[in-house]
Amino acid sequence: MDLVRRSARYAVILFGGLSVLLACAAGASPSPASPGESPDDSQPTLVVYLVVDQLRGDLLDRYSQAFTGGFRRLLGEGLNFTNALHGHSSTETAPGHAALSTGVHPGRAGVPANAWREGGDRVQVVDPQERLVGLPEVAGASPRVLLRTGLADWLLEADPRAKVFSVSAKDRAAVLMAGQSKGEVYWFDALSGQFVTSTYYRSDNPSWLTRFNRETMTGYRADSVWVSTVPPELADLSAPDTASFEGDGVNTYFPHRYHQERIDPDMDDFFLWFQTTPMLDRATLDLALVAMEAEGVGRTPGRTDFLSISFSQTDRVGHAYGPLSREQMDNLLRLDRVLEDLFAFLDRFVGRARYVVGLTGDHGVMTMPERVEEGGLRLTQEDRANVEESLTRAAWELGQAGHSDPAKVLTEVLREFPFMGPAFTHGDLLAGEQEDSLAILFQRNFTPGRAGGLLSMYGVEMWWGENVLDWNYASFGTTHGSPFHYDRWVPLILMGPGIEGGRVEDPVQPLDLAPTLARIAGIPYPDDLDGVPLIRRND
Repeated sequence: MDLVRRSARYAVILFGGLSVLLACAAGASPSPASPGESPDDSQPTLVVYLVVDQLRGDLLDRYSQAFTGGFRRLLGEGLNFTNALHGHSSTETAPGHAALSTGVHPGRAGVPANAWREGGDRVQVVDPQERLVGLPEVAGASPRVLLRTGLADWLLEADPRAKVFSVSAKDRAAVLMAGQSKGEVYWFDALSGQFVTSTYYRSDNPSWLTRFNRETMTGYRADSVWVSTVPPELADLSAPDTASFEGDGVNTYFPHRYHQERIDPDMDDFFLWFQTTPMLDRATLDLALVAMEAEGVGRTPGRTDFLSISFSQTDRVGHAYGPLSREQMDNLLRLDRVLEDLFAFLDRFVGRARYVVGLTGDHGVMTMPERVEEGGLRLTQEDRANVEESLTRAAWELGQAGHSDPAKVLTEVLREFPFMGPAFTHGDLLAGEQEDSLAILFQRNFTPGRAGGLLSMYGVEMWWGENVLDWNYASFGTTHGSPFHYDRWVPLILMGPGIEGGRVEDPVQPLDLAPTLARIAGIPYPDDLDGVPLIRRND
């Protein structure tokens, strides 16, 4: 895979020589200009990094004939790398975003899972040292767990005047995409029904955010029914609109109504329901556009700003209904229109020739076991109990015998179960270069001292077998997190001035996108990345 990675260098000639480095006269303070009026139109004034959470690599092609907006533009104008595979084992949101931000595998970035153990402490981007601004009773978030800088940091190092904005429905997505920087970072807090930030980034909320939460988010309360926007003539592109293994097993078809599906009738839980629907992606875009207008993001000539938007609802809809569901098709059609509005705004506000876009996903997803053509398995509580009993018994026997390598024995116990998949000891992963392709994926995910897997505390990294779903999701839904193709496969599309559209079938890695965007913008980046640029500048 390293040979493939090193050879994945694609010549995309960028007009105007985007090799021009950021430079301004000492002490000069360039003022915003109207789009197209910059004295140097060859330099992008905005890098746009879009991440769609749980967007599996086949879904854009599956629903392509239904797209009329932003996805249609990306597929028509963009350079589409159709074989982009994450190169690590723990295909979760935090490791995926850490890799996309930093251009290195999660093990080197220090983010082996969404949350992990260090000693006896549970660790994630939620940071007890910080508070949510305006909500001092709630812990904030920070990138202190991140061991590497990211694209946003490289951009700020090249020009400290640059603006960094990162927004998402999820804290870990917004925080990690901004790297270690103290930029403008915002995410959604469902309990308060507001977009929030942390004291790590600032001490008070900007006036535009306060106004947005008071006016725009309050307005979303009227949107209490999720109706299908799928054209009837295209509905067969998805699976049927009802299945016993979707949603909660009862509310499995359109329309989805808040008053029928609310979580806790004894509290104001509207936004807990709202964050399970596609409407939150629209709200996330609304916030991003308000922020850009208020702060003039992308409008200053001679300066390259950074905007990251991580759209989270494909993940939440996918967990509940699966990637082939009618709900997921509707969600993607709605996101198609969200992206259309984003690009129209950027064309008008920044200028079509002044911004570059990279879009990808943080991970894929497993098809519902009941819809896997070659057969899938949904584990039961009994299956999990049998595994735990065997491991407990083996651990007790090892304690009695004083075995020199208990982790190795535990992996042998795991392999006795027909639904078990890969299992490696930490000794295996620390032993140097591996030949087993799955071992390589686990090795790239492994951060010594940070135990992120189910059995990491016992010196073992493992996963279930292919198309096997853990019982924790009971009889409903699906998940991701495996090292298998369906969880690692995501789209990767570049779009911008001078980028010739088309399809590239050769393998690439999503973490190639960070150095690619840096190279397009003329931004220096570290020379020890795991990712490589997918373009060559016309130097």
